[in-house]
Amino acid sequence: MPILPFPAQDLDKSGNNFQGMRVYLGPSLGWVQTRIKPEFFVTAGGTYNLTTDCGVVMVNVAASTTFILPDVRFWVSEFAYQPATAFERAIWIKDLGGNATLFPITVNPFPGQLIDLLAGFQIINNHQLLRLYPLADLSGWFVG
Repeated sequence: MPILPFPAQDLDKSGNNFQGMRVYLGPSLGWVQTRIKPEFFVTAGGTYNLTTDCGVVMVNVAASTTFILPDVRFWVSEFAYQPATAFERAIWIKDLGGNATLFPITVNPFPGQLIDLLAGFQIINNHQLLRLYPLADLSGWFVG
């Protein structure tokens, strides 16, 4: 089941339907508009494959939910100036609905990779936020 984005709104009337900022990426690329924290709202239980377009995942469902992280090597190699890539280069998963105590949220890395040297991670406290950052050697993720 794919993650469907929350309907975007052009709040600042800039013509962009996402939170963004202009970032200078050097003389070759110049100033580009980039996304800051693209948000996705999950309102149905199931298994979701996260993509490069996932910066903040808000889970608001009273059902079992599992997320499979993207391949960290591919995820890091995405160009920072692509509109679909989160600028911060982190993935945040939040138990927005406060249901994690009864329905833990499972986060699994891409096959062959790890999270804090573990095969997976669970959000088990209500309203907990999990911040994931890529390890420098691209072997997986660490919790920040």
